[in-house]
Amino acid sequence: MQLELIEKGENSRLIRIVDEDHTICNLLRHELQEADKVLAASYTVGHPLTEHPKFFVKAEKSPERVMMDAAEKIATELEDLHAQLQKALKGK
Repeated sequence: MQLELIEKGENSRLIRIVDEDHTICNLLRHELQEADKVLAASYTVGHPLTEHPKFFVKAEKSPERVMMDAAEKIATELEDLHAQLQKALKGK
């Protein structure tokens, strides 16, 4: 995965997420929309074979910080899922 800054606005960022699809974008969007300091979080995908998703976030302060916090929360949740799957699948 590669991130490219497209536009830097006042308390907003528009980034391109290369070699990813709705899976990562939707997960990140959901986490950001749950955050208190986030005013908007959305993404668009043009043609899935020729364009990379563009992700927009606007926050009260520091869009970078809210995005990093969301990514850390997602990583923790995925680690928990991984541990639970290992535990559940070992028992069978």
